Amino acid sequence: MKKNKNVPRAGGTASKSSQPVQPPPAAATAAKQPGPAATNGFKTFILLVASVISLLIFFGMEPNKMWLDQRIMPYWEDYKELKLNLDVEERKMARYQTDYIFAKNVTGFFQKRGSADKALVLVPSTDYFNAHGLQIHVPEPAVFYYFTGLKTIWANSPEAGKANWYITARGGGLVFDSVTNQQALQDTIASFKKYKISL
Repeated sequence: MKKNKNVPRAGGTASKSSQPVQPPPAAATAAKQPGPAATNGFKTFILLVASVISLLIFFGMEPNKMWLDQRIMPYWEDYKELKLNLDVEERKMARYQTDYIFAKNVTGFFQKRGSADKALVLVPSTDYFNAHGLQIHVPEPAVFYYFTGLKTIWANSPEAGKANWYITARGGGLVFDSVTNQQALQDTIASFKKYKISL
């Protein structure tokens, strides 16, 4: 009697059959889903529209609208005006106005004498000029130097005694005096200190 070749052996494995064995079915792979109808360009357009709507809502709120009108839009208005005139000096005068004009006029006096790079000028405060009938706003020394490159100093500075020029008001105009007497300089510093010094 012949042995059945399909009977499993003691080890639990079946012997080879004359018929080919079908491999176990592989795990079903997920069917490919068709791609979304929207292309990348369409997605970008949707994001753009969503961003614009978000910005409109954001700037439609009252606090944000005020901030936009008061802080951002003035720059646009300035740009539209300034792009018509690209001269640097005229743009500085338009932006800084009397502060810049005053600083340039003072510096012009020393440039004509060829001593602008050596001068340290004691300048009085805005209150001093106002009290003497001159509507002049005096820029602080750092701003004055930024405008013109001329070194100035205020009376409340510990270095005020090192000034070699000072400006006073007389007869409705400015008077430039060089320091020839330290006592006269100290008296001028003391008189300037009687007026409020502020930015």
